[in-house]
Amino acid sequence: MMRSYEKINQLIEVQLSIDLVRSNLWLLQQFQDAKAINETRDSLARLSRITNITSELKLNQYELRLLQNIQRHEQNLDTLLGLTERNLKNIANSNEPLTSNATLTARYNMIIQSLSEDSLRFQQITIRNSQQSEKQHLYINAALVLAIAILVSIFSIQTLTSFKRKFYTLMQGIDALAKGDLSSKVTMSPGDEFAELGDAFNEMKSDLTQTMQRRDELQQEVQRQTEQLLQQQEKLRQMAEYDDLTGVYNRGAAQNYISLSLERCKREGLQAALLFIDLDKFKPINDQYGHKVGDFVLKAIAERLKEKLRASDIIARIGGDEFIIWLDPIKDRQQLESVKLKLDNIGNGIFVDEINGMLDVGLSIGFSIFPNDGETITALIGHADQKMYLNKKQRKDTQLLDADSIPVQAIPSTQTPEKTPFVFVDFRPDK
Repeated sequence: MMRSYEKINQLIEVQLSIDLVRSNLWLLQQFQDAKAINETRDSLARLSRITNITSELKLNQYELRLLQNIQRHEQNLDTLLGLTERNLKNIANSNEPLTSNATLTARYNMIIQSLSEDSLRFQQITIRNSQQSEKQHLYINAALVLAIAILVSIFSIQTLTSFKRKFYTLMQGIDALAKGDLSSKVTMSPGDEFAELGDAFNEMKSDLTQTMQRRDELQQEVQRQTEQLLQQQEKLRQMAEYDDLTGVYNRGAAQNYISLSLERCKREGLQAALLFIDLDKFKPINDQYGHKVGDFVLKAIAERLKEKLRASDIIARIGGDEFIIWLDPIKDRQQLESVKLKLDNIGNGIFVDEINGMLDVGLSIGFSIFPNDGETITALIGHADQKMYLNKKQRKDTQLLDADSIPVQAIPSTQTPEKTPFVFVDFRPDK
């Protein structure tokens, strides 16, 4: 392309030089002087220089032949200029023969015409060759662009296919992770960004697995400590509310629950009753068999009380061998008497492994009814305690012997406990 443009530019210079030579020849024919000859020779020298430069370009055989014709026409013009110059000298000397001006003019015109025709043909050939060259270059460029487009399309398709495949693999890994699969790994061919992304994803799953393991361990530890705390809280609650020996409520817990029950009974207009129980003949058991047997008897009494009473009734140990029972609600006194009747004999037939025998313990019971006998815990307990004391005193007055003067006995292991129970009587004024 650049050579074609260079040829065309040189041919334009050749054509301009030819036109300049033509103009100077016309001036020469008009004035017939040395100045016109010199100017024509200068323009002809300029044309010669340009054709010499053009000959250095890469030309085909036909273009080279046309250029040689132009150079030959230059030589002919130079020869004619020499004849014209001699004519001018002959005219000045008037002693030499003159060449006809008409003949020179005809030859000038013929050479200039041939020179212009050869220059035009040179231009046409060059332009046609340039067009063909451009067309060839266009075809080559089009083919090259098409080949590049095909290669780019193939590369794009391969890249897109590889991207889809690796993206699908990564999405499968994400779906597996979403379903809780932390053990599987994403496998990708090395060498691209997706491989680095897959490695980062696998590392993230590994870190997540370790985090989940630590979370499970922490959760188990928290659960274990929570269970321990709940056990400790339950143990503290048991210690705060229940008697360590018998497992029934202690004095403080009984007061709290009875206070709440009293408020409800006041609000709803219900009746309730409080039983005050004191064990008879308990001191001789402690004195003769020791506190271990005495503790066993207390636990046995507490278990039998729970069996005889409703689950909603409150049983509490408020002293060494003293219990209170809160019945909420009761319909009438007859219901209270029915409860007392069930409790009369619960101290009979307590078999003790420690002595390999069976003991009987009597119960002195006093009661008070809310709201007839009082509206506070203190009033109700005081009233029930007084009745219990009167009951105990009446029972002692009916006995013939002082229980403290009779040795406490137990059923031997060779006897049948159910057939020969021993009854202990306590006539002490404080019991």
